[in-house]
Amino acid sequence: MSRAKGGARELHVHFGLKEITFDEPDLFPWAEKLIQQDSFMAGAATSWSATPLEWPRVKGLLEALVEEGIVERAVSSAQRSTAPCGAAHLHFLEREKTRQAPAEPHSWSRDPGGVLRELTGRDLEAGYIEAVMPVHRLAHIALDGEGRQVGEVNVFPEPLRLKVPIEWKTCNYAGSRYHDELPMNVSALRSMTAHWTPVLQAVLAVREQFLQRYPQLPDGRWKLGDLQFLCCGILAVPTLQLMRWRDPVQNGELDPVMSSVFRVTDGVRMLCNYLLDLYERPMRHDHPIAPRDLTEAAERDNQYLSTRGVCAGPPGMIDEFVETLMNGKPVEGGGPPRPWTGQIPAALDYALRGLQQYATVFTNWGQMALAYVRIRDALLRAPEPLQGRVGKLRAAVDRDWEGITRTRLHTAEQRDWARQYYRAMFERAQLGIRGLPAGDRQDLAVELEPPRELLGDGAAAALRDLFASTEEPAAVTRNAALLQEIAGHVLDYLRFERNALRTITALQHRINLLLERPQPAGPLTGNQLAIHHLLRRGTIGALPYLVDTVRETLDVAIENQKDATTIVHGGRSIVLH
Repeated sequence: MSRAKGGARELHVHFGLKEITFDEPDLFPWAEKLIQQDSFMAGAATSWSATPLEWPRVKGLLEALVEEGIVERAVSSAQRSTAPCGAAHLHFLEREKTRQAPAEPHSWSRDPGGVLRELTGRDLEAGYIEAVMPVHRLAHIALDGEGRQVGEVNVFPEPLRLKVPIEWKTCNYAGSRYHDELPMNVSALRSMTAHWTPVLQAVLAVREQFLQRYPQLPDGRWKLGDLQFLCCGILAVPTLQLMRWRDPVQNGELDPVMSSVFRVTDGVRMLCNYLLDLYERPMRHDHPIAPRDLTEAAERDNQYLSTRGVCAGPPGMIDEFVETLMNGKPVEGGGPPRPWTGQIPAALDYALRGLQQYATVFTNWGQMALAYVRIRDALLRAPEPLQGRVGKLRAAVDRDWEGITRTRLHTAEQRDWARQYYRAMFERAQLGIRGLPAGDRQDLAVELEPPRELLGDGAAAALRDLFASTEEPAAVTRNAALLQEIAGHVLDYLRFERNALRTITALQHRINLLLERPQPAGPLTGNQLAIHHLLRRGTIGALPYLVDTVRETLDVAIENQKDATTIVHGGRSIVLH
């Protein structure tokens, strides 16, 4: 309650970011009764004042509140039957009851190997973590000061998601989310709303410094790839605080403003990534985009939906966030700059170097998918029935093929598009890294083209002979030639991966310098690089690792490093250079 100019009393009701002012005294009891209601019949609202109100007046008030999104019309019982617990959500809740969650929160900062040994059976030094976990996902498992994980219900990797209380609610926002079978996470929204002004101020602070490196287009629109970079830069601000080697923010102490910034920004990053990775509707890095283009794409392509729930952001908050992010919409109020403001330049460098690493690693996985395509084609050409080790390999490749097809990397169109996408990402990221001379910039395609002498004719002959010798005696004559062909396809991938490990190791060296983190003591291996997909098991993006399949079916163990390839079979070890 307050007094307006002239001394008249006013009643102010706050709903999220909105404020309603009542200046008619006979509506004060009515407004106070309104905020006590979870649900009500419209006609009953006429009796909320000492003197009953006329229905036309109440009807006008309620219609205005509905238009503002403050009051929602109830739906029919038939519509209500799928919410808040539709079949998909009920299935999720049932799985939650039996899901094995960690007893305590984990961190990637000091000893990722301790976590990874438990999850994947493979070790990794801290100085290689960005090679298996993109920078934009490293903060997911961290706890903020409110005791919630940054990644909320979408924490990656899933086995590290804690059991944290979540309030779910059916979505009543118009559009693709309206009364979806899956609800929205109101707990995350409540935290976001509480910190909304400093969240927007944080976005503006990063945006201002980002534009010094990547200016907007002359007409005020953004390049789609630059917008993706800005989002990654914002996500890197809390991630840098968690991952820097000296004086990192401890688990459970991250500013809730930072976790809220991460959650809302990551949605825009994922949308940008989705649009850039669609060869059917080609949008390259320089594609111009405005705020309305972004929000319309999210609605059109069902990007507000997920397998866990729908986006909880009210349309007004989404529009305000996008306007702030892209157009620099001013933010009123707020306190002094936060301590992390001075770390924004380093966070932007961290994001950009992380994008270089991401582009390199995922180009490597595209090459592995090509090897799978060629091996499968060779197996399909072979006369049936396939027996011996070739039969086991065929069964394993058929099993692995499902993972390849989910990523669409079995098609030449997707592989070619992804290769160009990552090449542009790598090249453009270099343009914004501080202190990187133009002469030191690299072309990813050139970097990843293996030298001719790498695993040359001698290595090829040795691997072909070894593969042929793995066959069981009864099938050796029938399958030897096929195994030698498959050995050639495996070698092509090993050659590419080994050269990629050289680039990945060099990129990690620079990231470690930025974070003041000790350099790793040992070399990075291909088996360690594949940890990324072991962590993604059960998700659409998970790929099989070809080297694992070769070991499983042919009993040939391969360990790739940037300087050597070691092959073990039947107690005999071969080192290929």
